[in-house]
Amino acid sequence: MNGPFGRTARFWRRIHLGRNPLARRSDRVEAVVLLVAVLGLLIALPLAALVGTNTYRGQLAVSAQQQASRHLTTATLVENAPTPVPATDGAYLSANGGTTGTHARWTLPDGAERVGTVAADPGSPAGTRVPVWLSDAGNPVPAPMTSSDATTTGILAGIFAWLVVALGLTAVYWSVRLVLDRRRAVHWEREWQYAGERWARF
Repeated sequence: MNGPFGRTARFWRRIHLGRNPLARRSDRVEAVVLLVAVLGLLIALPLAALVGTNTYRGQLAVSAQQQASRHLTTATLVENAPTPVPATDGAYLSANGGTTGTHARWTLPDGAERVGTVAADPGSPAGTRVPVWLSDAGNPVPAPMTSSDATTTGILAGIFAWLVVALGLTAVYWSVRLVLDRRRAVHWEREWQYAGERWARF
């Protein structure tokens, strides 16, 4: 039987040997380990969801703190931003993967002016106005984390936690199966040797 129903039936026969007289002890051990691995994967789902939820809440708190302590303003470039450097293959290389640090001037909420380095598009001329996020101290900082960033981080954390458990359980199952397969191979070799010796007597 092919298809998902066939795979489900084969999986059920693998973990539910019942009173099959042909089932070896190693087969029953393998079935138990496989069943434990499957149950572990199912149990790991709510645990992964818990990890993702806690991560989301933590990141959301960080986002709220950053939103409250970082402020968007406009800075004016006081020099030309470096232009891209042509590469040998005809492409262009920039200093920072699309943006480059350029000296600019901005005004703080108290009216004081500050000069520093901000990110600007390569080749931007002096006088270009660029948005910049400032900390409470008036220094340039990365843009604050958004709620979407917190959601994405929480989802990725949950998925990663489940994958770690899944990889661990899979590794345990295949390790046990490898050991059992070797023992079964040795047992088969002994049985064939014994059968060969008996056949040689006839």
